[in-house]
Amino acid sequence: MNNESGNAFLYILIAVVLFGALMFAISKSSDQDDSTGELSQGREAVAVNEILSYAATTTNALTQLQATHVQNDQIDFMLPSDANFNVAPNIYKIFHPDGGGLNYRALPKLAIEDDSVDPVPGYYVGRFNNVEWTPSTTPDILFVAYEIKTSVCEAINKKLTGSTTIPTVSGSPLEDFFIDDTLHVGTNADFMVANCAACEEVAALCVQDAGGKNVFYSLLEAE
Repeated sequence: MNNESGNAFLYILIAVVLFGALMFAISKSSDQDDSTGELSQGREAVAVNEILSYAATTTNALTQLQATHVQNDQIDFMLPSDANFNVAPNIYKIFHPDGGGLNYRALPKLAIEDDSVDPVPGYYVGRFNNVEWTPSTTPDILFVAYEIKTSVCEAINKKLTGSTTIPTVSGSPLEDFFIDDTLHVGTNADFMVANCAACEEVAALCVQDAGGKNVFYSLLEAE
């Protein structure tokens, strides 16, 4: 009888130990999931800050060019990958060490949402169209982070406007409004209030097209 009681107690003890181990494993897994989520959110926040910081750095490079009496219509936005990047004169080139001295960067990988269609995801800076609510019809200078994830886009707008809402742009593909048409097959179009009513008088915002492609723009120089 005592032997049977001992065996029963042993079985109960084993069951308690196994149950405890199971609960520990579940708890550990849950903690890891939470940590992974927090890590992902942390990296996303870093990506958002990096994009906004690079926009500010680009503004500084633009100011440096203007300080050397380079006019806006003289600024060359040629990328370092261009075959003529080091062909003089270089003092007008925003990315050249002898010009604006802006170091070209790639978009943070965590921020990219690539649709595998040109133009490729990345940063673009240019002066190729007019934004309707600026002082004149002269082309303005835009900074763009092209093809970024919706979650990153929402986080940018949350930081800039206090809302995660992403306005929709209509009328033309995003690249026609935000990227020089020498870099894609489309044709540049002026950015009008009719294309994005929520964008009017907003100098920096993340927007999307009807298909959910996201672009962050910053109006660096309103002319």
